[in-house]
Amino acid sequence: MKTRQGNQGFVLAAALSVSVLILLLGFAMSSLASASLKTSGNELARLQAKYAAESGVDLAMAELQAMQPEAARTYYAAPVQTDCPGDLDCTYKIAYTDSTESGDVYRIESVGSGPKSAEYEVVALVIKGAGGTQTNPWFTLGLVSEGTVEVNGWTTIEDGGLHGNAGYRIGTGRFSADTVTASCPSEEIPASQCTCFAAGRNNFCDGREPAEVVDPVDVGDISAYLDDLWAKYDLAAPVADTTVRGPVYIRSQEELDAWAGRTVRVSGGNVYINVPGGTLRDLNLVLEDGYSVEVDSPLVVENSNIWASDLTFLGNAEVRSSGFYLDGTLAFRGTSDSYDSVYVADTIDFHGTSTVDSTKLLSTGDFDDHGAVTYSGETTVATRGDVAFHGATDLSALENEDGLAVIAEGDVTFSGRNDTVGIFWVGGDFRINGTKRIIGGVLSQSDIDLNGNTTIQAYGLQNDDLPQVDLLDGVYVLSRGAVSED
Repeated sequence: MKTRQGNQGFVLAAALSVSVLILLLGFAMSSLASASLKTSGNELARLQAKYAAESGVDLAMAELQAMQPEAARTYYAAPVQTDCPGDLDCTYKIAYTDSTESGDVYRIESVGSGPKSAEYEVVALVIKGAGGTQTNPWFTLGLVSEGTVEVNGWTTIEDGGLHGNAGYRIGTGRFSADTVTASCPSEEIPASQCTCFAAGRNNFCDGREPAEVVDPVDVGDISAYLDDLWAKYDLAAPVADTTVRGPVYIRSQEELDAWAGRTVRVSGGNVYINVPGGTLRDLNLVLEDGYSVEVDSPLVVENSNIWASDLTFLGNAEVRSSGFYLDGTLAFRGTSDSYDSVYVADTIDFHGTSTVDSTKLLSTGDFDDHGAVTYSGETTVATRGDVAFHGATDLSALENEDGLAVIAEGDVTFSGRNDTVGIFWVGGDFRINGTKRIIGGVLSQSDIDLNGNTTIQAYGLQNDDLPQVDLLDGVYVLSRGAVSED
């Protein structure tokens, strides 16, 4: 009997323990369910506030689209706040910011509300188009980077702004900008990468963080765009009507004139031209693979095309309405002037004082400007490699709204005193080491480093070799994203 009573006591204790465990599990599941319902409710409230805020931005853009530019500019000179219609619990505010060559810039702020006092704020910068097809406005807003913008020196951005996906490092010196946006801090980018150092003086950091946060910028696929430029400008060699055996030495104008109006193929050797003050005109010159052209004296090239490995001008050169399509290096060792021409090569080198007007310079390797070159018109420098400007390069000529376009998969570096009217679309780092003024803008997939005294004047330049947008109707969104949410 003792054993049986003992077993009964054990069974009773076990049953009580299981009952308590079941009760505890029930309470836990009930608490989890309650917490889950609460979390779901909070998330639903936040989503309702977000949708209301986004709707407010859309309504503001519709307002801008319906108004004439002069009327919108006047009406929104001071911020105008409006309640969202219908059941949308939100307000939106539109303010005219400034005017660029691409159109008028407006700032839209929209705050949406939801249950449980949830709020969500969205800020957008948009351009109301001035009409026609124009260079994408992102390229003319100042400094825009998918990486970090680092400033070590006195830097000013006029009529434009600054955006860095990965934040800013403002070192010694002074920095100022009219408009500043950032995509940090966020969960992906810690606040430590979005910092203004104490030594720097600037007008946009509050508590060492950018005052305004928007969605990250995507500067686009530069590599694919360069493929299109090569297809556009890299002309295939024509079939020759005359074939000569090389090497070929040309020492008189009469010998040059004998080739005028023809397509000449040279096999088995190089071509050497030494006709001081001579003119090469109306010629298609095709060399077999591996052979080159060398010009030892001043030469004028007009309405002519050359296909070769290398092309070197050891003396002064003037090139008009011509094309050079090379597998190797194009080098100008003396003074050179180029107008309405196309250069395609692995490497392009300028040494000496030069003028380049409305010329396309495409390099599968690097582009190096070692001298003092003045660029004007819709000149384009496009390269798979790096671009380097050395010395006192003068890029400051502004004619109408045309500008230099530099499109590079690699880095772009300025050394020395350089001024430019141009737009830079860079896959690598954009770096200034020295004193510089840019009228135009910089758009970089990587970092922007300013290590000298720099002034950026945002300007709506036009260049058909950059991505274009149609601003005839509606508005174009420059940036749009959440500023804060509760």
